[in-house]
Amino acid sequence: MTECENCKRLEKRIAELEKRLAAYENAHTPSSHRIFKQKPRQSNGKIGRPEGIKGSTRTFPKPDRQVEKKFNDCPNCKGKLTFLYNESMIREDIPKPQPVIVTEFIANHYHCSNCGEVVAKPEECPDGRFGINVLVHCSMSRYEDRLPFRKIHNFLKRNYNLEITPASIMNMTRKVSEKIEPEYHKIIDKIRISPFVHADETSMSINGINFWIWIFVAKDAVLCIIRKSRGKKVVREILGEYKGIVICDGWRAYLGFAFIIQRCWAHLLREAFALDNKKIFELLHNLFLDAKNRKLTRDIAEERLRKIISRKHRDKKAMSLLQKIENGFNYWFTFLTYDVEPTNNAAEQALREHVVIRKIIGCLRSLKGANVHEIMMSCFATWKMQGLNLFDTLTNFLRS
Repeated sequence: MTECENCKRLEKRIAELEKRLAAYENAHTPSSHRIFKQKPRQSNGKIGRPEGIKGSTRTFPKPDRQVEKKFNDCPNCKGKLTFLYNESMIREDIPKPQPVIVTEFIANHYHCSNCGEVVAKPEECPDGRFGINVLVHCSMSRYEDRLPFRKIHNFLKRNYNLEITPASIMNMTRKVSEKIEPEYHKIIDKIRISPFVHADETSMSINGINFWIWIFVAKDAVLCIIRKSRGKKVVREILGEYKGIVICDGWRAYLGFAFIIQRCWAHLLREAFALDNKKIFELLHNLFLDAKNRKLTRDIAEERLRKIISRKHRDKKAMSLLQKIENGFNYWFTFLTYDVEPTNNAAEQALREHVVIRKIIGCLRSLKGANVHEIMMSCFATWKMQGLNLFDTLTNFLRS
């Protein structure tokens, strides 16, 4: 084998290995999943919060009771005491686990000579064995605290001596989801009429089959849907004839619709930073900062971007990124025309909750479970965005 043939063979092998490595580590791989860890930043030796950042001190709550001890005489020599001052000390504690309250509801049946059977049923008579507080705690433990059903079973047993099987807890969450499903459909309506929407997606396995979690984030609503497709039909299903602005990454499923697109600069800058050619990252980063600070008009910003992508580079990865920028050229500076964010961080943060749950439970077990996940996670995320108390809000829905 000649030296030239050997070089070609090695180059081909390097390209194959780089392609395989890119599946596990690329510009968008979280730091926790990186194979080759970055070197930690050097510390300046100072401990604590940086200068210029306002500190925060936990305020003392109002006491529920007051305990005080007084002396009339000295406890040591029985001498006369003169009061100097008092000192207040606050201690916060949680109460001991409370026993479960078991209530028996008795419905009396009567026979009326005119009406037939008449039932005297208490107004608070439940339609299930477990009360609203149990349903709320189980639902929040599952979809807010990310606990598996087995862990929720252990929590109830340990704190309340309440024995409920994991299967029964799962059925409780289904019951709760059916109760708040109308609110879920209202969230879909809010997404469709919002002036802008952040959108993103990630994979989620259902019983071994790959599905996709789609996230749509508006100003006052967060929608989660799970579909087998990652294509345009899902965007069409949710947004329909949407006329607003969609902030998203470069996934092609969002193209070809009537809405306006803002491409995510965070994705772009991460990819540019991963290049060997750091000059490209520097140019893009400076352009982004000037545009974000409204120092540029859209025409001038696009002109600067055109100059950056018009340069030729030997690095194939650099040229590939510049080609990607050119393919979506009209979508990078939408935020200079309309009042929207230049990044898709809102959708990525909303999607993070589902990624963490995926790491804990591995996968969803059924399509019904996926539907419960959609409803519960959408409602919880929306209520939190609106500043509502999750426990009280869910309790009110179950009482209504």
